[in-house]
Amino acid sequence: MNVTREKLFKLLKSGILFRDIPDNFVQWVLERSQVLQFDPQQFVYEKEAQAEKLYLVIAGEVALFLRDEGEDYLINGCQASDYFGFEVLAKEPQRMTNAQALHKTVVLAIPQKVILKLTEEFPTFSFIPDLQLQSLSFLLRKPMDWLQDDEVVHYINREHPLILVTRLVRPILLGLVMLVLTLVFFNAGVISADTAIWLGSIVGLLGIAWGVWNAFDWANDFFVVTNQRVVFLEKIALFYDSRKETPLSAILSITKQTSLTGRMVHYGDVVLRTFTGLLKFHNVAHVEAVSAIIDEQWVKMKNRMAVEEEDPEQYLRKQLLEKTPSTEELVQSKGKPKTGKENLSEGYVPDFLSRLLKLRVVEAETIVYRTHWFVFIRKTILPFLGLLTCLIFLFAPQKGWFGLVAEGTQTYSAILIGVAIVMGLWWIFSTIDWRNDYFLITPDQIVDVYRKPLGMEERRAAPLRNIQTIEYKRQSLFGLLFNFGTVFIRVGDVEFTFDYVPNPSYVQQEIFTRFQMVKDREKQENADLNNERLSNWMDAYHKVKQGSPSRGDDEIDED
Repeated sequence: MNVTREKLFKLLKSGILFRDIPDNFVQWVLERSQVLQFDPQQFVYEKEAQAEKLYLVIAGEVALFLRDEGEDYLINGCQASDYFGFEVLAKEPQRMTNAQALHKTVVLAIPQKVILKLTEEFPTFSFIPDLQLQSLSFLLRKPMDWLQDDEVVHYINREHPLILVTRLVRPILLGLVMLVLTLVFFNAGVISADTAIWLGSIVGLLGIAWGVWNAFDWANDFFVVTNQRVVFLEKIALFYDSRKETPLSAILSITKQTSLTGRMVHYGDVVLRTFTGLLKFHNVAHVEAVSAIIDEQWVKMKNRMAVEEEDPEQYLRKQLLEKTPSTEELVQSKGKPKTGKENLSEGYVPDFLSRLLKLRVVEAETIVYRTHWFVFIRKTILPFLGLLTCLIFLFAPQKGWFGLVAEGTQTYSAILIGVAIVMGLWWIFSTIDWRNDYFLITPDQIVDVYRKPLGMEERRAAPLRNIQTIEYKRQSLFGLLFNFGTVFIRVGDVEFTFDYVPNPSYVQQEIFTRFQMVKDREKQENADLNNERLSNWMDAYHKVKQGSPSRGDDEIDED
């Protein structure tokens, strides 16, 4: 692959890492860097090797993975114009993963001493590499099993550590105030020494518990940016679990907000505005760098969409200037649409009751979900207990239970049988009512069906391509224990809810997978249409160049 100095310069300046670096320094970097080429499956570097270079992918794709007992575990990926190898800025510059070329790959290798020189000359240069290095560390400690195979993580982090400090200071200050009051009351003779000791111990334990709670709360919230979406992960131990995400294509604007304190220590909020509301990254460190990372991925997404929508005439002119392909080549270049994973059955592991009640069923390309078995039990528990009680008391006289005798029990038995029939019918009604509510994920739509036995049916559907945000929540202790919750899908001004579905995180993942499949299919269809138009244009062009008469010319000659 022919890579010119001019092309490399434009590639470096187009990315956020070197965007604000003066041109002469960028040229200086290029003079000391090296273009390397790797064959498919060839290692760029191996884990625990000395980190001596930062790499920029010019063409191809690189996988960052770990190998354990012969098994490879994908950590992250790198595509064209992505950087990797940020360990060069670590205190101990040692590779944390293996890096392997997936296809024929060309990279620019920038020496460590060059990167260190840039950090000395431009202190803000290290912000983005530091964030990328922290993101890699988080990915190693906290695998994101909900990511797609071709999804690349560009940022993952928590709120600024100063926020943790402020949350720890509150219980400490309140505890000190309470201890001082306890001492004042003790010295004033209001309370005894034993009471003062007990109050001090209780205040101390409550303060420690509150501080530990705040620390866990801070540690469980994450902000994630990939090449496809932005995600906010929020978790409160034993109470709440949520993941809110929006595709990059649904973002309308990106705004950063900082306070006076935030500007002093480089933290603030990144506000992402969509058609349906806001998604905020609260109190993130190096807010300018985080905003730049999101903006870069947003622009890349828009550029990818713009390429698919390019006017055929403009594309034809570019092709004529570069190379004139034949019609056969154009036809051969047309590929089949990407199908991706039709569903995620491989990663879905239902429990016994989920399998028994068929809470998730795949019918051809449609996935059917029903509410969790906990909801089924909650709906049918009263008639079931009533039926069970009737049966127990019906057989009790024959067995001598509860001191009941079998003589003169005809009316007693008739009443119990009647109540048992009512309870049985109630149980059947409740079971059918539970089974009639289900949710569908088709290749093109999401569908919410609500139907009452012998009553009305409500069916709502929306196209997957119009999805703006997807969020799931597990809000109760039972939801956390039994892994069920609600998935919220925002489509325009309408919100769809898949209520009490099993494994809501997985359901959200499947919806996003189908959303990406629709987008990929549309892009492929547009590309095929452009190729078909281009083929027609090329046929017409060659006919004109070869002097072939058109249909209109033939008609004129005949006249």
